[in-house]
Amino acid sequence: MDIKKELWIIDSTLRDGEQAPGVAFSKKEKLHIARMLDTAGIDEIEAGTPAMGEEECRMIRQIAAMPRRARISVWCRALEQDIVMAAKTRAEGIHIACPLSEIQLASMHKEWEAMKDMLPRMVEMANCYFPYVSVGAQDASRCGIERLFDFIDVAESAGVSRIRIADTVGILTPLATMRLMNDVLEAYPSLPIDFHGHNDLGMATANAVTAWQAGASSLSVTVNGLGERAGNAALEEVLMAISLTEKQTTYATSVFSSLCEYVAYASKRPIPQGKAICGKMVFSHESGIHAKSALADIRSFQAFDGRSVGRESSRTLFGKHSGKGAVADFLHQQNMEVTDREVRLLTAKIRDMAQACKRNIYPEEILMAYGDMKHAY
Repeated sequence: MDIKKELWIIDSTLRDGEQAPGVAFSKKEKLHIARMLDTAGIDEIEAGTPAMGEEECRMIRQIAAMPRRARISVWCRALEQDIVMAAKTRAEGIHIACPLSEIQLASMHKEWEAMKDMLPRMVEMANCYFPYVSVGAQDASRCGIERLFDFIDVAESAGVSRIRIADTVGILTPLATMRLMNDVLEAYPSLPIDFHGHNDLGMATANAVTAWQAGASSLSVTVNGLGERAGNAALEEVLMAISLTEKQTTYATSVFSSLCEYVAYASKRPIPQGKAICGKMVFSHESGIHAKSALADIRSFQAFDGRSVGRESSRTLFGKHSGKGAVADFLHQQNMEVTDREVRLLTAKIRDMAQACKRNIYPEEILMAYGDMKHAY
């Protein structure tokens, strides 16, 4: 299937991201994150949940009042009081989530027929307050295709702007996502579809990219994949994957590193060193073959230059797997003339030190080891 060229990114770091256990952004942090998202060119910022109270509404109003390009939207349950609260925020968009699966309906003491009967009234009410109304098929991956289509029929007839297909408990795989999106878009080819994936099986990013490849026009993401349980599709991973596929992007990917680091700081959720895109080690090379090849061409063992996300192009680290080529290059950068024998001996010394210390060896330690070696003979 042809990949859609237009993409609309909805970032939910300030809503779904903050719902991660133990995460509570300050007002200053929320405003800063919103500004950074807007600088990155994110199309829509889901700024919060008005039903949390007046303080949350005031915070959303502040975000909506700042100079920006992004649309500001809010998240609500399918309840009249939620929509009334949302109207106080001055957001341009509203998303109304509707549980569809039997297990979620039962847990919330709701019945499907009553939910279906109530939906047109909720949409009509929301349309009175907001220029853009989205409704969500919550737990769409577990509700069955007939119920999902029944829901979409009602929502489309009620005049919604967009439908969100939510893999609420993260059980989809890329192939299942492709089948689901193909079914939905075959039945509703002109209806804008948003995909919202969770990461319980570690597939949220893959599922989001697959949903877009299948024809979804919007993807719901969070910075660092921050969110409930295992989190959501990660904004930086999704956009870099799509950018690499298409060889271009309208988003300012160069701010991703600072954005991810700030959200990690504000959420008190450190970025794992090997985390895709913004982990500390993802542009680092230690093994001899990798490090030597990277000196010749960064792309030899990297999908892209680290500068495209605001990082170093690549860097060579020294440790147990270092090769002579990287060691020789390092010494030459220090304007040191060395023999092949010295390089061979120093490489062996670096490997021994790394094995004993169980870490990388710092440049100053290499120079000290070289001096000791020279002094010994």
